[in-house]
Amino acid sequence: MGEAWYWSEDPNTDYEDPRIDAAFHDGSIVLGSEDGESFWLLLTTGPCRGEVWMVAQDAALPAPGEPTWGFEEWVRCWHTGRDWWC
Repeated sequence: MGEAWYWSEDPNTDYEDPRIDAAFHDGSIVLGSEDGESFWLLLTTGPCRGEVWMVAQDAALPAPGEPTWGFEEWVRCWHTGRDWWC
């Protein structure tokens, strides 16, 4: 399981860091949008492959759960009609 990365709070990262763009565009499938600026992604590559993450304007973080949600857990929550952070 990966750890959240709050690049807005990381003194060694600026908004031009190519890893931020990669967090939005590389190795994932968009599952949905929270507010037009935050996206639920199913990771398809790397050590967190198969996990669902939220990527927003200031951070990337794993979906709640122990362990981090996979696609099945995310879909089950989505079908409840409750808040995304079930």
